[in-house]
Amino acid sequence: MLSSGIGKYIAPTALGAGYAISKMLSLRVMDTELAIAQDFTYQFLAGILLGFALRPVTNQIYWKRTTSILFFSSFLLILGPVGQILRRLIWGIPFDNTFWLLLIPEIIAVVFVSILATILLPSPQQVITPGMLWRRVQKEINMPALLKLSGCGLLYAMLFLILQSTFDESFASPFWTGRLQELLDLPPISTQEKVLLLWGQGILNTLILLPLFLFFFREKVELIVVFGSLSFVVAVFSPAFANFQRIEPLLLVDQVFIGFCLHFLFVIGTVFCFGRNKK
Repeated sequence: MLSSGIGKYIAPTALGAGYAISKMLSLRVMDTELAIAQDFTYQFLAGILLGFALRPVTNQIYWKRTTSILFFSSFLLILGPVGQILRRLIWGIPFDNTFWLLLIPEIIAVVFVSILATILLPSPQQVITPGMLWRRVQKEINMPALLKLSGCGLLYAMLFLILQSTFDESFASPFWTGRLQELLDLPPISTQEKVLLLWGQGILNTLILLPLFLFFFREKVELIVVFGSLSFVVAVFSPAFANFQRIEPLLLVDQVFIGFCLHFLFVIGTVFCFGRNKK
């Protein structure tokens, strides 16, 4: 079994290899020169990080294989590629050909990782079908839950704006309010659109975490550690490794630190809204 003993380390390593190989091969098909420019080692390390982050929630929740593949593909896509698109919109970074050429292999790689994680890290029992998961989510969504969902989305937006304007050294203004205004004034979208995008991203991130809250019963501190690590690695740390050569080191450190604070503080909020203690 790859879910215990030395297998606990072999499986994430295999996931790292699968992530790197699938991404590099698909990128090579699309653009050979761009594939050559990528460092396989960094892609491999990024995949290993994903493997270790996914391990606690793949083999400790009783997913059926179809459910596991569907859920983790959605999870990785929403926190990964979809999050990248939303962040580029917020920062006003244009969508050039290079971005799309790198994004499509990333999508292929995360879907492949979801399939591989389901095979290498199976749950001891396979109970949760897609229909069962959908019914549980539907049952959970009531008026109080919608208010919590909206609040978590707002928390994400506020944390993003506060942390970026506080710790991002790329802004010219020495004062926090000036930095915040610079961020909100970035073209091409308006301040209101930025806030709505961030709010929507926060709601989307909360929604994709919700199934984990429904089936992963632990003490709140453990939930914060597991889900915070998972969100941070998928959204920030793994992409930072994968794009290590393309990002200025100081900017990379800033963004990793900001991402760490953002995702752990956000997860703390979601845990206190939706977390259930182990019974």
